[in-house]
Amino acid sequence: MMNTDLIIIGAGAAGLMSAVLAGRAGLSCILLEKRHRAGLKLLLTGNNRCNLSHVGTAEDMAAAYGETIGDFLRPALELLPPRALRTWFEEAGLPLILNRNRVYPKSEKADDVLHTFIDKLRDLEVPLLLNCPVTGLEPVEGGYRVRCAKLALEAKCVLVATGGASYPKTGSVGDGQQFAKDLGLEVTPLRPGLVGIEVADAWLHSQADISIPDVRVTLTANGRRIAVTEGNVLCGGQCLRGAAIFDATRLAAHHQITSFELTLDLTPHVFRNGVGKWRDVLQRTPERLPEAICRELGLGPTAITGLTRALGRDIGSVDELAERLQTIRPTVIGLRPAKEAIVTVGGVALSEIHRETLEAKRLPGLFFAGEVMDIDGPTGGFNLHAAFATANLAMKTIATRLQDRREPQNDRRPPQNDRRPPQNDRRPPQNDRREPQSDRRPPQNDRRSSYAPLQNVLPRKKHQN
Repeated sequence: MMNTDLIIIGAGAAGLMSAVLAGRAGLSCILLEKRHRAGLKLLLTGNNRCNLSHVGTAEDMAAAYGETIGDFLRPALELLPPRALRTWFEEAGLPLILNRNRVYPKSEKADDVLHTFIDKLRDLEVPLLLNCPVTGLEPVEGGYRVRCAKLALEAKCVLVATGGASYPKTGSVGDGQQFAKDLGLEVTPLRPGLVGIEVADAWLHSQADISIPDVRVTLTANGRRIAVTEGNVLCGGQCLRGAAIFDATRLAAHHQITSFELTLDLTPHVFRNGVGKWRDVLQRTPERLPEAICRELGLGPTAITGLTRALGRDIGSVDELAERLQTIRPTVIGLRPAKEAIVTVGGVALSEIHRETLEAKRLPGLFFAGEVMDIDGPTGGFNLHAAFATANLAMKTIATRLQDRREPQNDRRPPQNDRRPPQNDRRPPQNDRREPQSDRRPPQNDRRSSYAPLQNVLPRKKHQN
């Protein structure tokens, strides 16, 4: 016997969005979370500021993910483009701001994003079971059985939204990928993506982070260029981090490369108009040229001291200094471990999933959303947007299917005149005394709100205390 229409496994970004949309569609739904609190990894995103999305069109987003992932995500992105997601959050009572084309809550607090979802679950009366790790998933007649440590539940549909395998303390340990494997689905190996790089250079070993705001990173392996990225770089504790580094390591993971060389161009735009102004500095105070250019790069005192020492004082020309700043090659030790990665590359193989519905091709009724699949994006809000967009598309399919299966109410019970004598034998006809039954109450399928894409759903008002 089915306990509910839908079970959602994992209360991260994708799971929370799915549960809210299930509640709006009037589905009977249960959201399961193995940890003591929902959205633990969501609270860490964007350095606790929660970078929700990125400015652009659906096509812009698809291009940023790369050809394979972008093509798979295109139906989800077209259903929920960035503007639509921003509108929904704002109408849900969460003001947003833009910072370098990245979308954040106005408060810049990830807690406020989580509270928005939890408030919606409360208002929609969607059950959230915490401390409820799922131990197994198996098909049964008419649906699926989800086994937990203390109970077992059955549902017509299951949505797996367990995330990847980074930050294991948040509950992301690869459970969903293991469920898929146990059911016979192909799972690509999990690898760290958007992760730091350990280096051996002494000037990068500062206890305090050295921030370099604009760097072009080139990653090569065996003489072949693998990635060229731009963004900020943070140096400290023998580790390089920041957007430019993270995006480069993601591309390295896609090429399954762990041994590589790194070249940093600290002046991708400083010498755009030539080196004339710096020749004047060189003529006046040649010993101060490295420091002057470092200040032009926006470096702080710690970074200036370390970098000028690394560059040396034997610089004979501005052109020579420019070349050194554009070809800094740190000694790479290796990648930081997967548990420190912002995302993991790999997951349930995209070839196993219908991109138009996010349903497993060989297991009807089983759906996936978010990072549990083999999808990942660059820094800048792309990974959270993919989680929300795939949740929206999966729920559109689930809600439509479950509502179509429901029989109209008047087909589920015998006509009234088969159960008792006709009304007109005992009293005046009912239509002489009151309106017909059908005018007083809508059919069953009208009392449940039908599913609509997220951008067309207006949030319900909070209950007034």
